[in-house]
Amino acid sequence: MRFFSHTPTHLLSALLTGLALSASVKGDSKPNVLLIAIDDLNDWIGCMDGHPQAITPHIDSLAARGTLFTNAHCQAPICGPSRASLLSGRYPHETGVYNQPQGGDALASDSALFHGKLLPQYFAEHGYATFGVGKISHGYDQSHLFHEAGSRGNSGPKPDGPKAPNDTRFRYRPNYDLPYTGTQTDWGASPDRNDQMPDHETASWIIPHLEKEHDKPFFMAVGFHRPHVPFYAPQEWFDLFPLDQIVLPEIPLDDLDDVPEIGRRIHELPRYPSIDWLRANESDELRRCVQAYLACTAFVDAQVGRVLSALEQSPHADNTIVVLFSDHGYHIGEKERVSKQGLWEESTRVPFIVTAPDALPAQVRHHPVGLIDIYPTLLDLCGLPIRAANSGSSLAPLIENASVPWRHSIITTYAKGNHTLRSDRYRYIRYDDGSEELYDHFSDPHEWKNLASNPELAQTLARFRQELPSVSAPYHRIVGNGPINAWFKEHYEALGVGDR
Repeated sequence: MRFFSHTPTHLLSALLTGLALSASVKGDSKPNVLLIAIDDLNDWIGCMDGHPQAITPHIDSLAARGTLFTNAHCQAPICGPSRASLLSGRYPHETGVYNQPQGGDALASDSALFHGKLLPQYFAEHGYATFGVGKISHGYDQSHLFHEAGSRGNSGPKPDGPKAPNDTRFRYRPNYDLPYTGTQTDWGASPDRNDQMPDHETASWIIPHLEKEHDKPFFMAVGFHRPHVPFYAPQEWFDLFPLDQIVLPEIPLDDLDDVPEIGRRIHELPRYPSIDWLRANESDELRRCVQAYLACTAFVDAQVGRVLSALEQSPHADNTIVVLFSDHGYHIGEKERVSKQGLWEESTRVPFIVTAPDALPAQVRHHPVGLIDIYPTLLDLCGLPIRAANSGSSLAPLIENASVPWRHSIITTYAKGNHTLRSDRYRYIRYDDGSEELYDHFSDPHEWKNLASNPELAQTLARFRQELPSVSAPYHRIVGNGPINAWFKEHYEALGVGDR
């Protein structure tokens, strides 16, 4: 079932507009596609003004050459289900993949929704040569996803850097004991050189493929891990952000007081640092965390720059569509957390940029869009057959004309029955127990005041309630038993994850 499609009249208008743009893009040959995925990147980039000290010249330059969607959101605020959604073109409430797949090649066990149906595979079926490197899928062997696949990499430096944050030989903050179980969310300057980082290797793998001639149009996907935890990058990137000059996000002491109990409990994953610990000693550790996130973001921007430079100097520069996005956002102290996995703005909002040959540069759109729209957009821009199974909408009409009719809101889901809807003005959250939150971004961009009980907004609430899914698929059998899923299985006693 599709919940956010246009009315037939609007759809016809959108298709006609999109066809006009795709015709101008492809000319006599199919355009190439370069898909750039970044893990855990929030709006702390220059062109989105998420943090005043962000240094991201290459991403900003790409935005200046294309269309920046400033109100773009993931469909799940965690890696596995987000990538399953955008690659399959289906919402989590349609597939039942709300939390992490079991790992390995779990998605391949479902040929109805995933195996053979994913975005790069559709392009391969229609004559494209496909290449992929770095983190693109989660729970799907990338050798099945592309004709030629490089290393998926990982979130840590290469072997001569720290192998694991809990290895005492590689503690980069020896004076700071972590007050939480697990050490995934660590930060510090490491390793010594950029070429020791897997993301550097990822860029180096794709560059020669971009530089050479191809006898077919290509679909290339590049997935960068940074700024995924641990927040490690070489010292040169930390030096860009002197610790004593770091600007901290504002975190009200009472920020969660008007959040429903389930809204607080749903995020109680124990391996993340507590806000009290981060604020101790005049917020010394929070300052280091912010510095590290900015450093990692600057580092990955440089890798994006290497890839874009190779494209610009290649014979394909004038016939390649570029899409850059993050799989979800990230809290750096906001809502008293350092993590993703939330239904608030910091977790759901993502950078999302589309450039296409002959399209107007330096455009900004604030319409509510999602990663679910990537699949139909690329088919539209490349002139490929429409895929009826896609639940999103092509963004080609918005790229061409900001005034075309568009959806009222875009949905994000975290665990079965917990949804948030984001319109141009409001964020609405509905939990599985019926609890609600409502925030007015015109007056409260940080989502500090829950307005769900305000009788003056009854009609606003009613409209959002009507846009909630009427049916949610049960948990998919491929959802694994890792710590995140185990927490939900304990919280919701009757999930029966393994039996569905």
